[in-house]
Amino acid sequence: MVQASSAVPLYKQIVKSLLDEIEQGVYREGDKLPTEAELMDQFGVSRITVRSAIKELEEAGTVERTRGKGTFVTMSREAYAADDRGSFSRSCLLAGKRPSTQLLETTWTYPTLRDMRFLDVQEDETIFQSRRLRLVDGVPTVLETNSYAPALSFLEREDLSGSLFTILAKHHVLLGDNVRTLQVCYATDYEAECLHVEPRSALLLFVDKRRDDKGEPLFVSRQVYCTERLKFYL
Repeated sequence: MVQASSAVPLYKQIVKSLLDEIEQGVYREGDKLPTEAELMDQFGVSRITVRSAIKELEEAGTVERTRGKGTFVTMSREAYAADDRGSFSRSCLLAGKRPSTQLLETTWTYPTLRDMRFLDVQEDETIFQSRRLRLVDGVPTVLETNSYAPALSFLEREDLSGSLFTILAKHHVLLGDNVRTLQVCYATDYEAECLHVEPRSALLLFVDKRRDDKGEPLFVSRQVYCTERLKFYL
């Protein structure tokens, strides 16, 4: 059971419990997890809490939801090393369009399972996060959410409406390897509102995991693209 008095949010306690069962072999690759209703009964929580937990496991590549069938344990999605040739700004310039950025919010928040694994932080340790809207000729095209390693906490005092790489260079942070995954996702209500599309519209989701020149983790970047407005040059 989860502990309501704990400083760790309820959905994160469920994530840890399910992850422990997967790692212990209670659920193996291809196995179906209990339904939302069963998990609600098991943990004594609301449907929203259960869905938040499943979403975090899904984003970490631990489970996969199939509409009408349920949630299944899966292997992490294939990733590949990427350079910066496919950047948002470059894609805009190649298309003869003008890129710009709006900083929507910055916050200190608890890390997701994916963030914990890559940034090497604990579940009860807060990390700095930014959310930016990238525009093409003034039209919202990309919603970007970045989760930063503790070493980059100085970004809280920087203007993140400009180039992140320029800010890092100013602080003598040298970029190293970047590992990227790509998949199709469907717009949440919030993403739909930001990108001016219909909820559940198909979007492209890039997740970048960037390290510095010494191999230390820097940040995880989740970028949701509206492909109707920009071709992505790889």
